[in-house]
Amino acid sequence: EYGATMGYFPMDSQTMEYLRNTGRDAEKIKVIEAYLKAQGLFRTYDGSQADPAYTGEIMELDLSTVQPCVSGPKRPHDRVEVAEMKKDFNECLVNKVGFKGFGLPQEEVEKTKTMHYKGTDYELSQGSVVIAAITSCTNTSNPDVILASAMVAKNALEKGLSV
Repeated sequence: EYGATMGYFPMDSQTMEYLRNTGRDAEKIKVIEAYLKAQGLFRTYDGSQADPAYTGEIMELDLSTVQPCVSGPKRPHDRVEVAEMKKDFNECLVNKVGFKGFGLPQEEVEKTKTMHYKGTDYELSQGSVVIAAITSCTNTSNPDVILASAMVAKNALEKGLSV
């Protein structure tokens, strides 16, 4: 694991061999290979193809248009802007069960629970944030994320978060 959600690599004979070795249907493999070749996406290394060029037009990005957002590892395409998180979360609690819905009645949303930890009582409600640990290998294999998490924890403590 190297910490990426997705990696790109050329499809080639090794890819097809992988599909065969992992028990994929032979007819489907033929279709996949034919499709990749027809689209110019199948790579051969025998000199019959030019090496791909990964250069081109320069793209510009106006950083003022970038909005911080969150998404989950389960459905990373379900992007929610940070500014909309509270509203989105509260709506999801009462939305019909399913995509972005937990179907909780309002009385459940308003419930709280008391947690006793090391001599102190903490009242938790729906949406309480509990910082536990970073355990994902995606995060722990990336030193930048470890440092960023440490800085978030340090700043949270400085702003009054207690453990």
